[in-house]
Amino acid sequence: MTGDRTSKREFRIGFQTSIITVFVGAVLLVGLTLVYLSFERVTVITKAAASSFIEKVAQLGADHVDEQFKNVRDNLDILSALPPIQEADIADNSRLYSLMAAMLRNNPQLFNLYVGYEDGSFIEMDVIDRAKPAFRASLNVDQDAAFRLVLISRTAGAAPVTQYLSENLIQVAEVPGPTGYDPRQRPWYVEAFRNDKTLLTGPYIFYATGEPGYTLRIPLKEGRRGVVAGDVLLNRFEAMLAQQKLGPSGLAFLFDDAERIVGHPEMNRLMAEVPERQDDLPQLGALKLPELAPIIRSWRDDGPAQQFFADAAGRTYVAAVHRLDTTGSANVRLAMIAPLDEFYAQIINERRTLFALALGFVGATLPFAFWLGSLMARPLRKLVEETDAIQRFEIAERPRDPLCDLRDRGARPLGVHHAQRRAQLRKLHSPPDRAAADRNRRFAWPRRLQA
Repeated sequence: MTGDRTSKREFRIGFQTSIITVFVGAVLLVGLTLVYLSFERVTVITKAAASSFIEKVAQLGADHVDEQFKNVRDNLDILSALPPIQEADIADNSRLYSLMAAMLRNNPQLFNLYVGYEDGSFIEMDVIDRAKPAFRASLNVDQDAAFRLVLISRTAGAAPVTQYLSENLIQVAEVPGPTGYDPRQRPWYVEAFRNDKTLLTGPYIFYATGEPGYTLRIPLKEGRRGVVAGDVLLNRFEAMLAQQKLGPSGLAFLFDDAERIVGHPEMNRLMAEVPERQDDLPQLGALKLPELAPIIRSWRDDGPAQQFFADAAGRTYVAAVHRLDTTGSANVRLAMIAPLDEFYAQIINERRTLFALALGFVGATLPFAFWLGSLMARPLRKLVEETDAIQRFEIAERPRDPLCDLRDRGARPLGVHHAQRRAQLRKLHSPPDRAAADRNRRFAWPRRLQA
C-alpha cells in the first residue's frame, strides 16, 4: 500500500549491558596485556640463555676439532725430527714403519702419514679400513692386511713398491708401486713452502682413495728438503660432528670461505647428491636452510656470532659460528644449529603452562568484573535518567516527593497574602481613569444639594 513506511527496528544495547561490557573489557585488556608482556619477557630471557649457551658449546666444539688437528701437528713435529726422515732413509727401515703405525693407531682421525722429498722420493703408510669399503675392494688384498706402505726411493735407485702389512706389521703382500706419482706436484707439497705458517691444505680429492679431505703438513726444518704430511678424510668428521650436535634435530658442520661444506655428519649423502661434481664439495644450499647463508655472511662481516632465524615452516632456530684456529688461511669454521623448542624444551613447555595459568586467572576474574559492573550500573543508570529528565524539562511530570508537598501547603497562606497586598498597592498608586472622574463630577452637585 502507498504511504506505508517500513519500520526498521533499531538495535540498542542496554545501559547495564554496556557498563558490564566496559568493565569486562578493561579486565581483559589489562590481564592479557600483562600476560603478553610476561610471555615476551620469558621469551627474551630464553633466547638470551640459548644464545650464550650455544656460543659456549660452539667454542667447545671448535676447540675439540682444533685439538684433533693439533694432535696431528704434534705427531708431524715428532716425525720431522727423526733422523731417518731428515736423511731420507726410508727403505727397509722397520723401526720407522713401527713408529708411523703407532702414530696412526693413536690418532683415529688420520688416514695416513707420508713424507715427500725434493728429489721425488716418497714414503706413505695408510690405514686401509679408515677409507670407504670400496678402497679395500679396489686394492684386492687379503683381509689380514691392515696397512699399506708405499715406497719410492730415488736415492737407492730402487723401483717403486707397495707393501701390505698386517696389524703386527708382518708383510702380507707386495706389488709394484706407482711409477707416475710425483709428490712435488701435489698441492700439499707446493703450498707447504709458499706459506709455512699454514697447517692445512685443501680440501681436495686424495690421489690414493679418490675421497675429499684435508692435509696437515709442515716442511722439514733440518736435513733434506721435504714435507711431512698426514691426511684427514672428511668422512672421519662425521662421527665427531654427530657428537657435537644439540638435540635430536641439531646440526654441527664445517664450512669454508667459499661456502662449501667440508665436514658434515652425513657427508657421504651430501656428496652423493652432487654426482655431476665428484671433484667438488657441496655448497651450503645442500642443507636446505636458505635463511642460514645470510647469517654466515653477516658473521663474516663482523656481525654477531649468535643469531636466530625461522625456517619456511616457522620453526625458530639458534645458530652460532666459531673459527678453527689451526686451519690458518683455509678459514674453516664450525657452525652449530639447534631448534629452540628442542634446545630449551622444558623451559618452552613451562612457559606454555605459565601462559595457560595466566589466561585461566584472567578468566577467573571475569565473574568478579561482571558483578562489579552490574553493581556500578544501577546508581549510574539512575543518575543518567535524572540528568536526562532535567535536560528535557520533565520535572513537572515526575512524581512529587510528599515532603515537598507538605512544605508547599505550609507556605501557601503566606504566598496568597503577599499576592493580595501587591494588588492593593498597584491599585493605590495607579492613576485614576477618565470614566471614574466623569462619574464623580456628575454626582457631585446632587450630593451637595442633598446635603
